[in-house]
Amino acid sequence: MRLCKGARRTHTTTIKYTCTLTRVANAQASARAGGNLSRYHCHVPPTSLLPKCLPAYRLLVLGLVLGLLVLVLGPAQSPATAADESPSTESPATSAADTAASASTTDSANTGASGQDSEASQAADGKTIVYGIPGLTINDIDPVRTPNLYALFSDGAAANLNVRTIGSATCPGSGWLSLGAGARAEAGPPADPDEADSTATCPPLSAPSTSDEAVAKAVDNAEEDSASGSGAGASSDEYLAEDSARGTTTAAIGDFESIKEPNVDSGYSVDYGMLARLVREQGTTNPTGNDSAGDESQLEACVAAEGPGAAYAVADENGIVADYTDDAAATDCRLGLVDLGSIGSSAWLYDPIPEYSYTVPVSFDREKRVAEADKRLGAKLDEVRDSAKPGSAEPTIIVAGLGDSSSLPQLRAFIASGPGYEPGSVSSSSTRTPGLLQITDLAPGILDQFGISSPSGISFDITPTDDAPDKRIDDLVSESQKSTTIYQHLSTFSLLLDITFYVLFILCGLLLSRTVIGRRGGATIAPTVHRFLAWISLAAATLPMSAFLAGLFPWARLPQPGFGLGLSIAVSAAALFVVSLLPPWGRTWRGRVAALSLASFLILSADLITGSHLQGNSLLGYNPIVGGRYYGLGNQGAAIFIVSLFIFLGLAISWLRSKGHRRMVVILPLVLGLFAVFVSGNPSWGAKFGGTIATLAGLLVLLALVSRIRLTIVRLVLIGLASLTVLLGIAFLDWLREPGARSHFGNFFDQIVTGEALQVIGRKLGANLHIIQINPALAIVTPLAVIAILFFLRYLLHFPSISSTTRTGRLTNKWRGRLPQVFEDQDIHFGFLAAATGMAVGLVLTDSGIAVPSTGAMVLLPYLLALSAEHAHEKVARSGGTTGSDSRSRRGSTRTILMRAEAPEMGADTPDDSPETPEDSAETRTDRA
Repeated sequence: MRLCKGARRTHTTTIKYTCTLTRVANAQASARAGGNLSRYHCHVPPTSLLPKCLPAYRLLVLGLVLGLLVLVLGPAQSPATAADESPSTESPATSAADTAASASTTDSANTGASGQDSEASQAADGKTIVYGIPGLTINDIDPVRTPNLYALFSDGAAANLNVRTIGSATCPGSGWLSLGAGARAEAGPPADPDEADSTATCPPLSAPSTSDEAVAKAVDNAEEDSASGSGAGASSDEYLAEDSARGTTTAAIGDFESIKEPNVDSGYSVDYGMLARLVREQGTTNPTGNDSAGDESQLEACVAAEGPGAAYAVADENGIVADYTDDAAATDCRLGLVDLGSIGSSAWLYDPIPEYSYTVPVSFDREKRVAEADKRLGAKLDEVRDSAKPGSAEPTIIVAGLGDSSSLPQLRAFIASGPGYEPGSVSSSSTRTPGLLQITDLAPGILDQFGISSPSGISFDITPTDDAPDKRIDDLVSESQKSTTIYQHLSTFSLLLDITFYVLFILCGLLLSRTVIGRRGGATIAPTVHRFLAWISLAAATLPMSAFLAGLFPWARLPQPGFGLGLSIAVSAAALFVVSLLPPWGRTWRGRVAALSLASFLILSADLITGSHLQGNSLLGYNPIVGGRYYGLGNQGAAIFIVSLFIFLGLAISWLRSKGHRRMVVILPLVLGLFAVFVSGNPSWGAKFGGTIATLAGLLVLLALVSRIRLTIVRLVLIGLASLTVLLGIAFLDWLREPGARSHFGNFFDQIVTGEALQVIGRKLGANLHIIQINPALAIVTPLAVIAILFFLRYLLHFPSISSTTRTGRLTNKWRGRLPQVFEDQDIHFGFLAAATGMAVGLVLTDSGIAVPSTGAMVLLPYLLALSAEHAHEKVARSGGTTGSDSRSRRGSTRTILMRAEAPEMGADTPDDSPETPEDSAETRTDRA
């Protein structure tokens, strides 16, 4: 820009160029300039600019690479350290990796860090017994109705438990199967609704058989699998050759293949019976206590299973249950799993075993069922005390709600009492949130207690507290209620955003139509129409961010949480709207959009740095019930993050250029862009792999355009490959760490190495297609935004190759959109192109990526409509007088760079009362880069 202006004054330069003088037929602009306003268009040969531009560009890319390497060197926190340093309820920590041996479930289901062992995760000396009560919640715990549960809660640590497996709701069999595998798994076969007396949703649980015939058949199947090379039954055969633990016997689950069937094509790898196998192979035989001696006082490295659900957790791939028993407390196994039955309705559960705990009467009463479960738990605890040998160590008791009680998923209960579990909350590195676990954390956490390394490296982290038990219950119930309310109102809020966008789209089509405006007063009301759309758009643009800011209010503790949530969103949106109107930036539409976009970007950045509190339990973030993600930057948050960043940078660069700050034009996007990439990609903060590539790609496009480097298809592809290469390099360096210390990036690279990457990519593609099927209203937001920008805002007329005399030009020119005038300022246009690039990359690379451009469009289109109101007062010159030679010159193949002497200031006042001529047809356009 400065080079061309200098050449214009001195007519001398070291670079050869050609300047073409074009008169702009704009009476109002000419009047402000004191006469005919002329603009110079400098045709600069690319070969003459590149030698000077490329060295700086290479340094820029090198700086980006060095900056991104900090992503690997920076986050070295262990989960325990992060939890101690966090000032609030959620603590950032490094994430752990999935490995082939662990057969992890989703990208975020088993991401976390192992870190250093805490005092609470040391090997327990006594026996550990896990009691499963699918459907149990923290809200069910009451000192009168459930005294045994309340006593365990008072003496130990507790958490809300995410039990999601593959489906939206988790049946008891799926919960038990996932517990034993340490991975998300679904138990089949599904109940047949056509069968008589089979109206339940959940499949029946198959009780294992201890008959010699059933066991022999299962062993034969294991031998066949081992002989065929699958290796599924090798460990089972070897173990069955030995004697079972005292008080146990070998059993087999019939037709286990049908139980595993739902996991075959699910996209998840399941290591059946992983918990029992690792205890058996790597566990040690310990004495029951310091005062005990002799062989009879030894605890063996085995897992005793009591009940059909526990058998699901212990069974290997062939359905063989090595240590099945009627009384897990009386066995010599270090770990016991006990199925106490489920809390649920008769419409949800199936009654496969007469007179067993899964029998649900027709007249279902939840409180009664909870009380019965507590009585059974009390009886089992009495058996533990009666079976304890003299001098034996105190046992560790764990109670977990391993499943849902109805088709409405909720967070369930987790209680652990015994050595190492002091009163407080339990968390893991996969959730980074005290008081929150997921079902896939249980097996690794138990293994860590025994000093056994799990493939995921996840352990339990205890946060002690002096709060009274009732206060702790209220806090956990409040968080659970928040998750449930968000889950129930998610579709409603999504529909609200969709409807708002559709209304905005329809208003654009109607109010910007020349036919409609011409009938109602023509150009006289056109400026009013533009300002009306701008105010509506500015208000609509605050809604997505208000969904995050609502997390600042304690709405979940209100008697009506749904009403509190809606009120919090309304107050947050109003606050953002007021911020955008504050002076000095609130005087112009550019200033208002810049303020709102910068506020959105800074709020999201601050949230990610401080622990993702606003992202979690948000209508546009992630929900602990769904369990797709627990920390970092979500897909919809990433869309707002990217659009807000680049729209602000476009406006800021334009303002800096108008003030003559030539260096800051490059320094600001470089510094702020690198900061955004670091925040998004840092595993301790954003931990967003696809979003980081999208942000980096958009940043490179913006820097290239601002530096006047002409972009081609080849260069765009190279930018994408460079961004992906940088992130893969970081992922490789992170993969070199120990499995428990890897982040989300190392986890992804491990999936590439183990061959699971294609499986994960296929699952993500299926998730995108599923979103389109179940929520088509969200999916069509993107094409509607494209139509609005191309036609309703007349973006097509911005291109030199499209004239108003062409068919496309005549179609586009039927609407009075002001986007061509907005993009006369090329810096704003560059910001728009960078935002579009980021959303396009996010569509391809992120999980459920269809949400990225759709959510981004809900912010981008309102921003563009508000910016268009800045030019509502301007007249539009007719193109009818354009000569054929001028038209042909504008459509020439040589692209030029528009050199403007000065861009409008973001804080400058603009008149709003200038009328528009009724003969408006099209803008006089010039070639643009």
